[in-house]
Amino acid sequence: MDEKKTENVIGAMVLGLADAVLRDTENQAPEKGQAAAAIALLRHEPGMPIEQMRRALGLSHSATVRLIDRLVADDLVVRRPSASDRRAVALHLTEAGDTRCDAILSSRFERIAGALQGLDPAERETYRLLTEKLLSNFVEDLDHAYSVCRLCDLSACPDCPVACSLRNKV
Repeated sequence: MDEKKTENVIGAMVLGLADAVLRDTENQAPEKGQAAAAIALLRHEPGMPIEQMRRALGLSHSATVRLIDRLVADDLVVRRPSASDRRAVALHLTEAGDTRCDAILSSRFERIAGALQGLDPAERETYRLLTEKLLSNFVEDLDHAYSVCRLCDLSACPDCPVACSLRNKV
């Protein structure tokens, strides 16, 4: 087995698919960059504080605040007082934000489904199981998990391998 070829082919697939997913989800968001991921993260965790959002998106605090300001101005996100910390602000999707999130996640799903259409059902299941195994070894900590899953549809993954991996690391 030629491991370098395996790594090279997998690297090309991962990068190409990631680029396509990011491009497609950005096209459903109000702006390029991390807006789609921010919206999807708030679907995943309503009430997320700005600091957690910042770490998940890999942005500075000021860049995250500016992004949230724009999403608030677009009526996609609202700020509310945090129930657990008086100093923190909890971020929530509005109804329009929830609708936008549906479009973002749908475009992600369609792109990935298209990439997998060449596999038969058994191959798809094998690929899913292998990918879950790789994901569970890949994720380092909670911040990394948020980053990896920033465009995930939580409802599609009730036994999330990333969440299970984090529980097993504790």
